[in-house]
Amino acid sequence: MKDIIIVGAGGLGRKVFACLNRINEIEPTWNILGFIDDNSNAFDNIKIDSKIIGSISEYKKSSKDEYLALALSDVNQKETVSNLLLEKGGKFATIVSPEVILGDYVEIGEGSIVMTPYNIESGAKIGKFVTVLGSTLALDGMIGDYSTTAGFANLTNAKIGKKVYIASHVVLTENLVIGDESIISVGSIVMKNVEAGTKMFGYPARAF
Repeated sequence: MKDIIIVGAGGLGRKVFACLNRINEIEPTWNILGFIDDNSNAFDNIKIDSKIIGSISEYKKSSKDEYLALALSDVNQKETVSNLLLEKGGKFATIVSPEVILGDYVEIGEGSIVMTPYNIESGAKIGKFVTVLGSTLALDGMIGDYSTTAGFANLTNAKIGKKVYIASHVVLTENLVIGDESIISVGSIVMKNVEAGTKMFGYPARAF
């Protein structure tokens, strides 16, 4: 089994912890050493069979075979924290929940996490440090580095840029381009291309 530390002790970190345990039930793979988080009290009044073993800022790699799981959803925080830990010699695991249905020729970058039972169809490309939570990505769709998509989002075959946040229950109609650093708010239906840095909301979604 390979040692792994979960980076981030918030709600996503707890979901990743449960995901790693489900992977281990199928095939023993990960020895979960614990969490690192700069909030040492993150687990106060929370039941979890693990613990916070240190801070992100003070992380020191203990062995060459130690992996990290980046359990952060904020797109800017992901870039900052991953770069910090890479500079410290950290090595990130790419984690795919056993419930996920993957098509052929899917590419998933370093440090990305794909969770819950939704389809990632053939030819899809997911960049590094991407978080995909319960979203469907159709044939040849793309998600850029550091982006996050939340539950029940239908991404169709969109080309999604870097550091994009897509909230839950969003629908992107087919063949769209979503520019870097955009935010698509909860429940929005996007029917046209989105320029970089734009916040969208509504049906049909409009900039705000």
